[in-house]
Amino acid sequence: MAVLFTNNAATTLASSITNSATSITVASSTGNIFPSPTGSDYFLVTLQGVSGTPIEIVKCTARSGDTLTVVRAQEGTTASAFTGGDKVELRITAGEMTNLVGGSARGGGTDQVFFENGQTVNYNYTITTNKNAVSAGPVTIATSITVTVPTSSRWVIV
Repeated sequence: MAVLFTNNAATTLASSITNSATSITVASSTGNIFPSPTGSDYFLVTLQGVSGTPIEIVKCTARSGDTLTVVRAQEGTTASAFTGGDKVELRITAGEMTNLVGGSARGGGTDQVFFENGQTVNYNYTITTNKNAVSAGPVTIATSITVTVPTSSRWVIV
């Protein structure tokens, strides 16, 4: 599973959607500015009314042309109805930033001496070719999950 990103992906809704719609269509020929998730990959999209409200974060699990398949009401937002012409943008979200810095250095006060990582690998993962990875153990790999280490890479568990 990977969270996908692209720069400057912003468009509008092609038509109105209800608060229960699970697919949205963006303006003609603009879908290709967004990533194309496969498997368990996804990206987050913010929907925003032209007046500034409502605002909703949705999880896009598939894209076919200008149509996005979405899971509504992510990160504490509420599923809402939107009108054709409302904003559809791939933005950095608070949840993504929290996940990004979750393993960063931390400590009491201004100390930055501790790095934390999870103990179970729950998704297939391939270490980037010509890169190394390090984890603090013990580390468990869940059933049917694979960690791939290319021959030019190393994974060290301390």
